[in-house]
Amino acid sequence: MFYVDAHCHIEDKAFNKNRDEVVERAKKENVIIVTSGASLGGCLRALEFKKKYGIYLTLGYHPSRVKADDKVVNKVYNIIRNNKDEILAVGEIGMDIKDENYERQEEIFKKFLTLAEELDKPIVVHARGFEEKIFEIAKDKVEIMFHCYSGDIELAKKIGEEGGLISISTLICFSEHHKKLVDSLDLEYLTTETDSPYLSPIKGAKNEPRNVKLVVEEIAKIKEMDVEEVKNTIYKNTCRFFRRRL
Repeated sequence: MFYVDAHCHIEDKAFNKNRDEVVERAKKENVIIVTSGASLGGCLRALEFKKKYGIYLTLGYHPSRVKADDKVVNKVYNIIRNNKDEILAVGEIGMDIKDENYERQEEIFKKFLTLAEELDKPIVVHARGFEEKIFEIAKDKVEIMFHCYSGDIELAKKIGEEGGLISISTLICFSEHHKKLVDSLDLEYLTTETDSPYLSPIKGAKNEPRNVKLVVEEIAKIKEMDVEEVKNTIYKNTCRFFRRRL
């Protein structure tokens, strides 16, 4: 079985100087990489790197880009539609309380949610501050993975019960809230991610996919379980969500 980094950004320009080495280090550690294009340029680069490195892919449109012209949003929409066989899911999409124009964010989120329904794909959501709202909008339409979930425990349980996934990031290495989340949730509700190059658990260093091992180890410690058992369950959970063996 493999470790799974279910959400990262290998296409991010922060990796321009050492992307080959980052991917190679992950592969040596048996880490499956799912990179997430979240802008027009990001989606195009993600498609390129999927082919180059043999990694997995989701494509979406980040809520922080709410100011973009409709032409840009529609270009991303069409890239996703035209590459439906290349992607595991539509995402990351969603809403963020730290960004502005919530009505516009919701409009764009619903546009890509409808596309996911059309393509019969699950979604990967960015829902900071809008976890409940996103869940209520999407729960009866598609399967949902909450990337880097930071909401409350009761909602997380509902998401798991409805067949969704709570993605635990490298934040668990230093966040008491995320440790409590893991302690309170069934392992079957969880997947793991790094959100590389962000959220580094190592001070002064960029995050990278191989660090997902630290997430699995922390979950195992909290659950008082064997690391291999946690790793295998996370792998199975993620394959089930994406509806394919990774």
